[in-house]
Amino acid sequence: MRGLLWLCVLVGMVATAHAQSEPCVSKLSIHLIGNYTEGARRIIAAKPRVIKVLDPQSAAGMREAMRDYKARHPKGLVVMRVWERTPGVRYRLQDDPVQSADDFWNRVLRPAVQALSPADRRLVDFLEGPNECENTPCWESVEEARWFGRFWERLAERIAQAGFRPCVGSIPVGNPPGSIAEIRAKLEAFLPALRAAKRWNGAWSYHAYSIEYTRDVGVEYWFSLRYRIFYEYLRERHPDLANLPMILTEAGIDRGGNPNLDGWRARGDAAKFQRWLLWYDTELQKDPYIIGATLFQIGDPSGWWSFDVEPIAQWLADVIANRPRTLRNPVLNGDFELGFTHVSGETIANGWTAWDGGLVNPAWPGSAHFWRVAGNPGSAQRTISGQIAGQSFRGGVYQRVPVVPGVPYRLQMDYFSAGTGDPNAGQEFGVGYDPSGGSDPFSRSIVWLVSTSAPTHAWRRVEATVVPTGEWLTLWTRCGIYWPVATTYLDVDNVALRASTTLLGRVVLADYGGDYRCQRVQVQIRDSRGRVVWRGQLPLSVDGEFEVVYEANVPAGVYNVAIRGAHWLQRVVTGVSLPEGVVNVTLTNGDIDGDNEVSLLDFGALLQAFGTTPSDTRWNPYADLDGDGEVSLLDFGILLRNFGNVGEE
Repeated sequence: MRGLLWLCVLVGMVATAHAQSEPCVSKLSIHLIGNYTEGARRIIAAKPRVIKVLDPQSAAGMREAMRDYKARHPKGLVVMRVWERTPGVRYRLQDDPVQSADDFWNRVLRPAVQALSPADRRLVDFLEGPNECENTPCWESVEEARWFGRFWERLAERIAQAGFRPCVGSIPVGNPPGSIAEIRAKLEAFLPALRAAKRWNGAWSYHAYSIEYTRDVGVEYWFSLRYRIFYEYLRERHPDLANLPMILTEAGIDRGGNPNLDGWRARGDAAKFQRWLLWYDTELQKDPYIIGATLFQIGDPSGWWSFDVEPIAQWLADVIANRPRTLRNPVLNGDFELGFTHVSGETIANGWTAWDGGLVNPAWPGSAHFWRVAGNPGSAQRTISGQIAGQSFRGGVYQRVPVVPGVPYRLQMDYFSAGTGDPNAGQEFGVGYDPSGGSDPFSRSIVWLVSTSAPTHAWRRVEATVVPTGEWLTLWTRCGIYWPVATTYLDVDNVALRASTTLLGRVVLADYGGDYRCQRVQVQIRDSRGRVVWRGQLPLSVDGEFEVVYEANVPAGVYNVAIRGAHWLQRVVTGVSLPEGVVNVTLTNGDIDGDNEVSLLDFGALLQAFGTTPSDTRWNPYADLDGDGEVSLLDFGILLRNFGNVGEE
């Protein structure tokens, strides 16, 4: 019984370490507030490394998010922050820091965690304390930093005694302030808190915002990457703390904390923010001590409009999941389920831009109007005209979408138009695209897939193959009326753009419980004579998907496709029609030495690595057959079960 208990503890420790040390997984995630939105659900389904929830003890949506996340991703990490009990709680430099920590635990944190059910408490990994110096002395002086360090040393202990891992600091962006020497002096004073975090298997946290909205490492070194200053100091002066994990428990774009003026939406557009996030994720991958960055925020669009990541939720989910391009829809909010924004009295879907083409008939001046309506199956964007709109006009919505020039895309959308049967009304209904990515609704380069004066009075789908001529493609809708004798409107929904592919595949890695995003597969495309016409090593998505992107130099035809994994036997799928081919395979585990059979040689390789973890010199990642971060009896079981199997050639 004792041995079983020890094994369970060891497995838990290994699983935690493995979840924190996977550089192959995006470090982007979300800070949830209030509501478990559709966008948040999509991101949770992508299995980010870590999430942060605010006040789950009082917000049912946050409890649902935690449950959903842990059910999908048991190795994922949940950070809990308590806010509702903190207003009015304030400690001064003259107060005893240890007694203050006990008071904060007893008045704020303990009542909050006790309000959770035992099952929900078990979902929380890290517990945060005071946020951004709102309740305590912090970083203005070395004396304050020393007080804060003693405060957190005690609070970390109380958190650990309650069964949680402490997340120490919640350091605001740009802090500790001062020169490098001043920052180091304050960190030295704060050292007891860091040692307590290490002692209790915890982490510390920084709020990593870009103030200037740049991708300049030299600038961001002082803001979103300021934590690197901290770790340079630790490596030099306290190397035992140099690998202390850090969670960036707030991240994104900010300037002064104004909910409406300082976030990414107020200071740029989705494309600008996406480019910054991809750059930032690349920088985070360079720092193994960073567990992840929870972007502020999702769930509270009315309170924190300019920070809301709901409009890019599907894109963010695709990035986190490492989903192949073919399976991504680059159209933001193409299903109109990710929210609408009220702009100058109009209701415009997030990610889309309204255009008003002015008067159709000067005798009846008016302007375009936009609504959110029940569509097919959920919400849709409506452009209205006629009597309700206030006379004649033409207008609609558009979106510029990033694409790959020369690659065929399949475009589809649903539309519904309604209006009068009077042929003199001069109605206009149109949906189309501009392959050059222009933003002029009257451009001759727009291809109108639907251009008519007759309403459908029913939902219809339009589909087309489009080939972009540049790195952007623009989607357009158009609605108008000449004579306002009736209400005329156009609804659009389910707008999707899918890149063509040479080959799309899905792999099941047998006997593997690790993260698929940390695996690659070798793929060969062979012609009827057995000649290899294409080969490559391809990353997998969180669900085991891969793609060979569109290759114009692979002629259309029937091919055989060979697929093998790092320690999985090869499978050959015959008779695959390309392009747009699809394959699904399950690979057999146990080929440690890569000779395409499970034999005594693999047994010897596993024996040599037995008992090791990634920090050991004898570690062999190919011998970790089940992906749990340790070569153990479980891996021996897999090898024995598959012993004697030979891969296909």
